[in-house]
Amino acid sequence: MEALGTVFSFISQEVKGKIGILRELQSTARGNEYYSVRSMMDHELRHNLVNFHKQTNSGCRTLLRLHRALKWLELFLHKLGMSSDESNTSDLCQEAYDEALAPYHSWIVRQAASMAFLALPGRKVFFDIVCIEHEGEAQLVLERTVRSIVHVYNITQEAYHSRGMLYLP
Repeated sequence: MEALGTVFSFISQEVKGKIGILRELQSTARGNEYYSVRSMMDHELRHNLVNFHKQTNSGCRTLLRLHRALKWLELFLHKLGMSSDESNTSDLCQEAYDEALAPYHSWIVRQAASMAFLALPGRKVFFDIVCIEHEGEAQLVLERTVRSIVHVYNITQEAYHSRGMLYLP
């Protein structure tokens, strides 16, 4: 992802950090409680490790951030796959961000994100970086990727929803 520029490099580092937190939880004495999303949620709820009023370093809160970022990626890749050569990747990324992540970010973070999106490479360069050679291939790869993302997102969304955990601080 770093090859896609500063924005994706930053996002990649954030994702790696959050995955690191989840891996640390798996390596603790209670690591066996973190073998699946549902087992983690049930364990943290049962042991009051999730706080619905203030930020904590719970696995549920950490995964929720990744879950929201996955929605942003889904929307961005969908928009990219449906776009034309004239489409601006910065605009597509901004639209996806506004829908998926902006509601959870402060004004200053939203402004910084908007500025960072301006540095995204153009559509053709973007496709070259991810080794897509022609338009038909791009649509096929992006459609398949988005479908997989949607599947994972929906399963996780339902797990959060059924436990009333979609709006952890």
